[in-house]
Amino acid sequence: MNYERRNMPGVDRISDLPRELKENILVRMPVKEAVRTCCLSKNWRVVWSSIPELVYDEHSISIPEIWQFEDTRKMVKFVDKFLLLHDGLIRKFVIADVKLCSRAVKRWTRVLLRKEIEEIQITSDICYNKRMWKVPPIFWNLQCLKEVVLSDCIIKLPCAFKGFKLLKSLSLERPDISECDLTKLIASCPLLENLNLCIDNIFSILIDALKLKQLRLNCIAVKNVCLRAPSIVRADLCFLNEELNPFESNLIDLLNCLPKLEMLELRGRLIRYLTYGRGLELSIKFYYLKSLHIRTNFGCQKEAAVVHQLFHHTPNLQELIISVSPDTYACAYKPEWDQSTVFERLKFVKIRECHKSAESVLSFLAFLLACTPVLLELSFEHKVGDHGVLRELVQLKRASKEAKFYDFKIIL
Repeated sequence: MNYERRNMPGVDRISDLPRELKENILVRMPVKEAVRTCCLSKNWRVVWSSIPELVYDEHSISIPEIWQFEDTRKMVKFVDKFLLLHDGLIRKFVIADVKLCSRAVKRWTRVLLRKEIEEIQITSDICYNKRMWKVPPIFWNLQCLKEVVLSDCIIKLPCAFKGFKLLKSLSLERPDISECDLTKLIASCPLLENLNLCIDNIFSILIDALKLKQLRLNCIAVKNVCLRAPSIVRADLCFLNEELNPFESNLIDLLNCLPKLEMLELRGRLIRYLTYGRGLELSIKFYYLKSLHIRTNFGCQKEAAVVHQLFHHTPNLQELIISVSPDTYACAYKPEWDQSTVFERLKFVKIRECHKSAESVLSFLAFLLACTPVLLELSFEHKVGDHGVLRELVQLKRASKEAKFYDFKIIL
């Protein structure tokens, strides 16, 4: 009987699905469309009110090109109504790329406190916001949080803050926060594994997180970074301080705190900073490092020396990505590379942002091809109409018979 009913024309078989499956379907839909499913049938009428993930972004709500006060009011009203009618637990709550109201965020946080929220993302669009929104004091009582993403906000920890005991991932983009509060926040998350900081108003950063595995630092004004995180396996570091004094900076010692690295990315002016003072002095070898991405000026003798020493301390490197600084083409220096160096496991190399021929770049490529016996691919990015480097590259001697060249990207 049930078999015949399921195969009868006009029978709504989807509405007979278990509630958990219907919630799973609605989670994958924009919030507005999920609400509209209440018009389908009685079976769908209340399902939307208990979906565990609420995402309000450019895909789920209509965001105008020019944001007006009326648009903020409509968005706030829509979220208020949805949270008021929601009668289940909320695992994930996202407000992204919109103009935020501090009072509304405080109101939403009160509701989420009762919903055992695990993941929260509140990010405002800097194009819309003229001022930062404030993280409400009640936010620090969300003890079930496992992932937090906040941007363009004012953070002030209450004195009674005891930490997020379950938090594993923390991302702060351009927050207004003191050095003391940032240190306390990180240290108060004992299970923290993933940390992303984009900071432009702090000079000193202390990261005390014994279980931290992934670190991303993008800093403008920072001078000192102190790490107590021996378990880091992936690090993406970018420093852009134009007035860094080498006598008051400890960035040279930063890499010595990362013995278990498997992937390292050095962006911005970090290679230049490592040339200050006595130069880079590494006390460890990165035996686990498999992928290295650096941005450097091959025309600078000191930067070439730093890169050379990095190579000596990465014996098991498998992937190398180099972004060539534009300053390379303004320098006449041609570095001498140690021909005794051998990359026994290096298989993939990518050269980025190389716009024209330079002797320093070709000198490096000649060295690289001569000391990579197992190289498989060398990908090369060049400017349209300038094939000089590529023509000279294929004529260089290579240690690997399997090496292939790929012109993988063209800059228009």
